[in-house]
Amino acid sequence: MRRRLLGSTLAAVGVALVLLGLPLAVAVRASLTRSALDVLQAEVEQTEAVLAQEASSPAATAAILEFLAERGGRRYTLLDRAGRVVVDTGAQPAPPGATALTPDVELSRSRLSAAAHRGPTTLAVAMPVAVGGAGLILRVADSDAALDRQVRQAWLAIAGLAVSALGAAALLALWQGRRLASPLEELAGSARRLGDGDFSARAPRSGLPEADEVAAALDTTAARLGAMLERSRSFGADASHQLRTPLTALRLDLEALEVAGADPPLVAAAMAETDRLEATIDELLTLAEPPRGEELVDLGRLAAARLDAWQSLARSQGRRVLLDAAPAAPVRARAAALGQCLQVLLDNALEHGAGTITVSVHPVPGPGVRLAVADEGPGFPPDDAPAPAPSAGGRGLPLARSLVEAEGGRLLVERPERGAVVSLLLPAAVTA
Repeated sequence: MRRRLLGSTLAAVGVALVLLGLPLAVAVRASLTRSALDVLQAEVEQTEAVLAQEASSPAATAAILEFLAERGGRRYTLLDRAGRVVVDTGAQPAPPGATALTPDVELSRSRLSAAAHRGPTTLAVAMPVAVGGAGLILRVADSDAALDRQVRQAWLAIAGLAVSALGAAALLALWQGRRLASPLEELAGSARRLGDGDFSARAPRSGLPEADEVAAALDTTAARLGAMLERSRSFGADASHQLRTPLTALRLDLEALEVAGADPPLVAAAMAETDRLEATIDELLTLAEPPRGEELVDLGRLAAARLDAWQSLARSQGRRVLLDAAPAAPVRARAAALGQCLQVLLDNALEHGAGTITVSVHPVPGPGVRLAVADEGPGFPPDDAPAPAPSAGGRGLPLARSLVEAEGGRLLVERPERGAVVSLLLPAAVTA
């Protein structure tokens, strides 16, 4: 935000300086040129007055002009109305009688008034004068070096002011950016702490009404989430107690049946189901809590550790559960969430599928890891077949989809027809 504010401010100030500075530079140059020509015109007028009083002969006229040229460093040229040179004080004077019809002389002849002109290297003013009763044209020329120097100095001053303005705008933008960005950065920090499960975090106030409104809303949300989490924890503790009590009683009854001589395989299967139910309760209660740090999960080991119970259930139906696990990178997710996802997929395959169930774990490009559950059943009915996309619905799949998406993965129904294949795709964890 600070960079964007700085960039936009400097861009706006830069455009304003260009729009104002260029016309100002042109106007200053024109004004200085006009001032220099006015000085020359005043010199012409003064020279005319001197000639009118002192020039009694052509020689006296030439002497006066030479004296003025040496004193002022300018070039004086006296021409007749036809444009022929009468007197010239230049370093390389034009010979008398030569024609010198410069633009200012032409204008002065046609208008019978003073005319100014700027050439490539000179400034000149020509004006009709009367010397010894004869109508002539007096031209005064000077180098424009001094004018160019003044223009450059003026332009440098304008550029200096522009740079100062840009610097002041940059400082103002940095100050304003810090004033606006700091409250938002603090709000972002509070939001991150809230996202990490710290519901006691409170957003600081900055004095900016808009940011303070967001901070107040964030504090209200934190308080509500904290209260909801506390109620959820209380409910989880109560539910855990209420569920574990009958499970403990069931386990004792099963042990009593085993002692009484009940069929050992049936008792073992019932005990396995009891263990699985207790593990499911533990996982669901774990999922109700906010994440506690990061977990690295090996999907192959996770699947292998959970297949015993499912193999027992499959054998009771005359079916098999096989595992095909290739070496793959771990994934960063909660083991409880992935365990519940696998349970949903296996439940779905046992209840609605047929034949052998194959659980496969393989690395995929991305890099990622794919956990797939396939069976040999008829697949999903046409009116219940979910699309092969992350938004898959179907029997029991919405729960698995929400759990895996919360861990940064996707659920795909790769084949909804006979021999249905449902898979979980998770990005591989990058480990140092």
